[in-house]
Order: sequence, then C-alpha cells, then structure tokens
Amino acid sequence: MFRIQRISALAVLAIATGAVGCRDTTTPRASNPGVGEPNFTLAAGFTPTVVARGNLGTFHIQSKAGDYDAELKSHDNTDIVVVSIDVAPGGHSGWHFHPGPVLVVVKTGTITFYMGDDPSCSPHVHPAGTTFFENGGMVGIARNEGSANATVVATFFVPAGSPTRLDADAPGNCPF
Repeated sequence: MFRIQRISALAVLAIATGAVGCRDTTTPRASNPGVGEPNFTLAAGFTPTVVARGNLGTFHIQSKAGDYDAELKSHDNTDIVVVSIDVAPGGHSGWHFHPGPVLVVVKTGTITFYMGDDPSCSPHVHPAGTTFFENGGMVGIARNEGSANATVVATFFVPAGSPTRLDADAPGNCPF
C-alpha cells in the first residue's frame, strides 16, 4: 500500500529559480568552494515514448482472487502514465526522481539501477523478465551497462497533471 503525495512542480521550479536568481550584485561575495551550481546529469541514449496517460482520481483497489491478495490506494487525484523506454548500450536516465511510485518491467536487455542514498553505490542488476520499483522522491539513475539495447516499460503513479520525472543533482556517491 502506498500514498501518493502532492508535489507541485511549479513550486519546485519557482524555489529553484528564486534560489539561483536571487543574489545581491552590489556586494562582492567571497568564494565558497562548498557551494556550487546544480550538477544535473541529462539522460543520454534514453528514449521514452508515452504509450498512454489517464486520470484515475483517488482510488482504493482491493483485489482478491483465490490466495492472491493485492491492494493499491491513493488519497490524491492521480494520473497513471505508461511509458516504453529504449536504452542504448551505455545509455542512462541521468540522476532523477519521480513525484510518485514507478513500477518498471525490463522487457529486453539488462538495466542496472543505482540509488542516490546508497553510500556504496551498489548496482542493482535487472535482466529481461524482471521488475523493480522506484519510490516517489527517491533519487536514482538507470543505466544500460551491456552491449545490447534494453527496453523497459514503466508505469507511473503521479499527481494529476504533473511530470513523470524531475532531474536531480548527482549525489556524489557514484563515479558517474
């Protein structure tokens, strides 16, 4: 069970824009080597194609069939977005996060996922036929470290009208 929380992409953009654009140009500033520009990593060799997007609103789904029991719930107005993503050898998603949970099925090839909060930057290898999920707000990067193309199908649960992905700073715990 999960709760999808509201995140206003415009609020995040406004805060980021204000933080970058708000500086006093009349007073010289001393250099601070601990503070720098954002270190976004743009996706490369990573081609998403939206298959479908629709609004489910709020929902509480309980499904029981025989011994199988599953439950999904959202207290907020929710869009469901299905995306097919082709990842070239050496391609990657760039460091990013999502405003809600994402269920990922690896259709072909192998995807290696790294989590930004993992101090050891351990690879999580997902070959074709396996699945993984990303929690909303979790910073990560998906990479095709193999020699063949990889394809994944991702199902996003996001606040109504929001983007499915937001760029993030490279966390500094990984060499890429």
